[in-house]
Amino acid sequence: MARPGAEILLSTQLDDFTGCDILLAPGLWAVLYKQQPINLKTRYWGERGELKKYLKVVYPNAKPAENLAKKLNRDFFTDDFSVKKII
Repeated sequence: MARPGAEILLSTQLDDFTGCDILLAPGLWAVLYKQQPINLKTRYWGERGELKKYLKVVYPNAKPAENLAKKLNRDFFTDDFSVKKII
């Protein structure tokens, strides 16, 4: 069974190949550490030295936030990461 389509609030055609739709989100879910808001930064090393990337911790759907919290709990050997609906 297919997922129902999201409600389109605003739509535009940017060029011959690209369009952009603004969709209604059911809410916002944030990943928290010990009930506190967080930022998430990853570091990796390449030819130019250490490179940093900041990752999302707030999502318009619950499942990606739950998956991230589960991954962080596994990687840090804790149960302190949780998900909370903020809007």
